[in-house]
Amino acid sequence: MKILHTADWHLGHYLRGQENNRYDEHDVFLHWLLDTIENQHIELLVIAGDIFDSANPPHWAEEQYYRFLANVTRTNCKNVVIIAGNHDSPNKLNAPKELFKYLNIHVVGRITDRPQDEIIEICEQKNNPLLVVCAVPFLKDADIRKAVIGENLTETEHRIKEGILNHYHQVSQLVVDYKKNNIPILATGHLFAAGSKDSESEKEIHVGNQGNIDANKLPQLFDYVAFGHIHRPQKVADKNHIRYSGSPIPLSFSEHDDKKIVLTFDLSEKRLSEVQEIPIPLTRPLLRVHGNLEQIENQFIKVQYQAKIADYKFSAWAEVKAILKEYEPNLSETIYKFGKQYDIDILKIGTEYEMQDNGINIQNPVLQSLNELTPMEVFRQKCEIDKINLGDEKYKDVLEAFQLLLEEVDSES
Repeated sequence: MKILHTADWHLGHYLRGQENNRYDEHDVFLHWLLDTIENQHIELLVIAGDIFDSANPPHWAEEQYYRFLANVTRTNCKNVVIIAGNHDSPNKLNAPKELFKYLNIHVVGRITDRPQDEIIEICEQKNNPLLVVCAVPFLKDADIRKAVIGENLTETEHRIKEGILNHYHQVSQLVVDYKKNNIPILATGHLFAAGSKDSESEKEIHVGNQGNIDANKLPQLFDYVAFGHIHRPQKVADKNHIRYSGSPIPLSFSEHDDKKIVLTFDLSEKRLSEVQEIPIPLTRPLLRVHGNLEQIENQFIKVQYQAKIADYKFSAWAEVKAILKEYEPNLSETIYKFGKQYDIDILKIGTEYEMQDNGINIQNPVLQSLNELTPMEVFRQKCEIDKINLGDEKYKDVLEAFQLLLEEVDSES
């Protein structure tokens, strides 16, 4: 069975302000994905969480999602498995699941007291499974552990890790008989695995090391594990069968050099075929540009030349840091003029002054507006101000408590 693994679409995403939505980039990606499903003869599509960027996405993002699924049913792909990520509303994803079943679109928004609800048979004919999916969604703290009075942060972290791994082992026990009958097992997840390389765009799943899961402790009977949450595609623990597919478009300027992909492979009773990485065409470059004004303009000229060769569909977005020897009165005006001249939209400008005689390096970061920050980021910045008074241990405990409150609120979405 030919399978395609993707994740972290973040439909409804904005980059530095409500005017910079990613609708057009996502639309191009979704059309490309449909073509890829057809051309690669994909029979099962797995979307490993964070379909949306928020629990309450804009209506146009939901329309993109439903339109894509309707179009998938017209392709050779006869089954879709979707799990919720930490950004998704479990209730919103689950709402149409009973209807979706008739279209062989299987959705798991949250775990229940019936682990068997996460077991999905992919059948060629009724009662003749070709493959079984352990569709484990994002596991909220409240789902996998009960609060213990007086528990410290280290104990909390240990119990969350233990709860996540225990859930995977509990689910795996339900598919042992399939494995004995040489039916391949695919598992999903949306979490942070130990050793993974993240970017600036991943909002925290857990504070500290709580989501830092050791992939070597996952059940050994899984033939492939399709992870979401980390936006950079990569193997986990150097294991070929445990993978992050990454996000289909760069979601922050820290991903400006990342190669975006989807993963395809065959899974049969014999073996897992070699995993293929299919590059996703870049439609809008994100740039990090720094230097003095002359160097900034030279980099813009280079980008304009590259854009003509690559024929990107949309103008580049740039984050600029000007490195100055002295105050430049018309700095922003000059940089925006460069951007207009070379067809580059400037989303952020910061300044940094070269080392002074006293050895002090002065930076002048641009303040972010509230709509660029998550509630957790706002609270963290507030705690950073009070960190001296709080102390390291209390600082971690306060962040942990706030994160748990956020998850409780999200779980009601």
